[in-house]
Amino acid sequence: MKKIILAILVLGGLWLGGTYVIGQTVESRLREQVAALELIPGSDLVRLELSDYDAGLLGAEARTCLVFNRLPPDLAQLEAFSGTLCDRADIGYGPLLFTDDGPALGLAYARGRLDLSALPEPVTAMVDQVFQGQPPITARTLYRFDGGLRVRAAVTPFQVSSAAGRASLGRLTMEARSPRVGAATGRFFITGRDLQVGGPLGAATLPVLDVDITVNELLGEVLPLMEMTLAANGLSMTRGGREQFTGDLTLRTRSRRQGDTLAGDLGLWLDGLGGDAVPPALASGYLGLAYQGIDSAAAVRAQSLSRELDRLRIEMMVGALADDQVALEANAAQARQLGEELVTVLTRELLRPDRSGLTLLAVLDGDKGRPLTLDGRLDYRGLDGLNATLAELRMLPPAGLLRLVDLALNLDADPALLPPPLRANLAGPMQAGLVAHRDGRLVSRLMVRDGALTVNGEPLAPAALMAPGADLSAGP
Repeated sequence: MKKIILAILVLGGLWLGGTYVIGQTVESRLREQVAALELIPGSDLVRLELSDYDAGLLGAEARTCLVFNRLPPDLAQLEAFSGTLCDRADIGYGPLLFTDDGPALGLAYARGRLDLSALPEPVTAMVDQVFQGQPPITARTLYRFDGGLRVRAAVTPFQVSSAAGRASLGRLTMEARSPRVGAATGRFFITGRDLQVGGPLGAATLPVLDVDITVNELLGEVLPLMEMTLAANGLSMTRGGREQFTGDLTLRTRSRRQGDTLAGDLGLWLDGLGGDAVPPALASGYLGLAYQGIDSAAAVRAQSLSRELDRLRIEMMVGALADDQVALEANAAQARQLGEELVTVLTRELLRPDRSGLTLLAVLDGDKGRPLTLDGRLDYRGLDGLNATLAELRMLPPAGLLRLVDLALNLDADPALLPPPLRANLAGPMQAGLVAHRDGRLVSRLMVRDGALTVNGEPLAPAALMAPGADLSAGP
């Protein structure tokens, strides 16, 4: 009996000692997680701060709050709420955890809820009425032993109606699975059900929304390489009591490395099309794009410059609101310099002559066939095999610009697909030779090769693309 009691005491001591160590680890990871979040990229005007972490023997209570900093005078009233708009979390330490999905093993499990009690009473009363006294947003986080985490956040379902309009939500959740705290890679899911909004001008309904995003890599800490699938089923838009558009939408995108360049593709599918705004001949459609040969180092640099320009625009806005001319002029000068650098990167470094290119395919289908097919390919050749400067590009005549690319573009369309105003304006393009009637279809075969432009097998002056009614007797 004494041995059993001793064993129980030893195991109990190990358990309590383990929970203490786990508690220290969880606090460190939580602080790292909060510090890694940027509400405004590159700016500290608004940030999150772990203001309290009250650790106990088997768990803890944490409070993470919005902090406003350096706000201009016109927004200074928000500073009264700095540190008061918070997420309050109850954290249970592992190794054995009782989560909303059942028992699990891990470091800790946190249940968080958005606390808006510091807002003015009319605002909190309205929030309580909309969400039936429940927190507007809740979050659950599982901290794993391997350093990863799983976060699930949810908006509380609601239904509101007033003279201005109505809105309702059956379900909206976001789930993130990350290999480690603060990591930008991982898998992310968004699930929406029964979203409805309406007002005097019309209404929209989306019964099903599913988004699946996998971030495989983050280049230079700014450019994600990712795969995404978005499905929006049963989308419906009405106006004046009549359905204008209905259908299912699926979007898929991918980006990836190819040696020292980037490639990617995009596909958009439309099915079950209907409504007054959709031509009767259409039932489904597809748009596909694929690109390759984008210089990866230049893409990272361009993204970094864009983020820095966004930060400077925010700082300039703050400077203008605060009437701080010195800071405004300094930031404006830096923005001009970075803007010029961005243009240089885009024109001289982003594309690779004889490696960069784009392909396109678009089709529309109906009960009686395929009203539209558009396909094309563009290969970037550069100016004599090199990237031109912006000044050089501006000086090139239209015929010189055609030397930059090889292009093949094919159009085959049913004239009935075009609205009457567009059909009435076909005379100019047809006179210019850009479009032809063949077997009751509108066709165009445009090709650029070695700087020469042909349309439907006939040579065409480049200026005719911009002035369809121009004299076509001159060669390219």
